[in-house]
Amino acid sequence: MSQRYRYLHLDVFTDRRFGRNPLAVFPRAEGLSAAQMQAIAREINFSESTFVLPNERPDTDIRMRIFTPIEEMPMAGHPTVGSTFALAMEGIIPAGRRQWVFGLNIGPTPVDLDWDSGEARFVWMTQKRPAFGNVVGDLALAARAAGVDEAAIRATGLPVQEVSCGVPFVFVPLATRAAVDAACADGAAFGAMCRAAGVDDHGLFVFSTESGGDAATV
Repeated sequence: MSQRYRYLHLDVFTDRRFGRNPLAVFPRAEGLSAAQMQAIAREINFSESTFVLPNERPDTDIRMRIFTPIEEMPMAGHPTVGSTFALAMEGIIPAGRRQWVFGLNIGPTPVDLDWDSGEARFVWMTQKRPAFGNVVGDLALAARAAGVDEAAIRATGLPVQEVSCGVPFVFVPLATRAAVDAACADGAAFGAMCRAAGVDDHGLFVFSTESGGDAATV
């Protein structure tokens, strides 16, 4: 690769350097093939790297592709939010512009920007509404996959289910926050559960709606 490509290293969802979610943004990635993008993302080895290209359809402002070290993603939250800040810093998103639309692999994805003295200060991402997929009927296997007590799932009265806002995950409801904190995933059991239930094995979330001393609802 003889041509040079400049990238920005951002830390997303934090105000401290080297905190939270690292992200590499290539603001002008024209000329890179998908294989080259994947190789670069593997070399950088952040959870995600983004590659910004000219828009391909009139209802978007710009095209963006998102890669983990091992695969291209249809969409992802922190890369979209972080890339918005990067493009604002670069002047690609004009100062004061209130809305910007990325063309991601799932289609147009809008973000809203708050500005302060010519700098982007906050970004709001609008994701697709959730699509609810297959329900996992084998709660014993789901419990083994999440490394939790089956009773903690049954006590919620909620299903173990695949849900996607662009990237599918399996969501496992648990009765208590303590059960969430004690969870320890079993990869082999998770794979077996996904195959048996016909759900995607991209990832697993455990959650509880038990209230606590903070204002969190989940």
